[in-house]
Amino acid sequence: MIIVACASICNAQPAAPPKVLVLARQQFKSGQAHTRERLERAISAAYNRLDVPVYWMDLEAFAGKPEALSFEPFDSFEAMQKAGALLLPFEEANPELVRWKAGIDDALSSERTILAVLRGSSSVSAINLAQARFLRMLVVRTRPGEGPPMVDAPGEAIIYDVNSGMPGPAFLIFLPMATISEIPTVHTSAGTIVEDSVYAIVPEMSHVSREFAYQDQTFWTKPPDQH
Repeated sequence: MIIVACASICNAQPAAPPKVLVLARQQFKSGQAHTRERLERAISAAYNRLDVPVYWMDLEAFAGKPEALSFEPFDSFEAMQKAGALLLPFEEANPELVRWKAGIDDALSSERTILAVLRGSSSVSAINLAQARFLRMLVVRTRPGEGPPMVDAPGEAIIYDVNSGMPGPAFLIFLPMATISEIPTVHTSAGTIVEDSVYAIVPEMSHVSREFAYQDQTFWTKPPDQH
């Protein structure tokens, strides 16, 4: 995946940017990307069938080497800590889930998990992630004592403070896009952009809540071969 895989507990506004984000960045061993994709699709289908109350959005690198982001949204740190306990009974009753996850781990060449917290405003809460087809992600590094970056770009930017998982001070900036043609020049008021990547959202390798999917049923409920 780049997984912007989304794993989360349901939001009151289910398609709004989550308050707490766990972002798993994965790269794969040579020749193992298809194995990972097959297993991720199987896990997604099983979680959808079982209605598991932990969610993620899968993001795949649009260019460059194969990479996946698992975009895992939570309402709070407490909800994030409870996710493992919520999964346990499903994994005990369906041991194939554990086997499939182990198969994905075997296919990885590297994995890094980043924990980040939303810098919010009322306008950010109005963003509907269910209607995005791509996410552009900027990684911005700032100097100690330097303020958070302000973003000069069309549309609303989603800004997260990195809590752990990479050298700081650092921020993640996400720009939802409906089409790949929407890649404008971006400037920030502080810090240095050290990474600028675009990821495609893959619904058949994601598991989102029914409330989230309801925001754009055409995209989120199509059979995989129609995407």
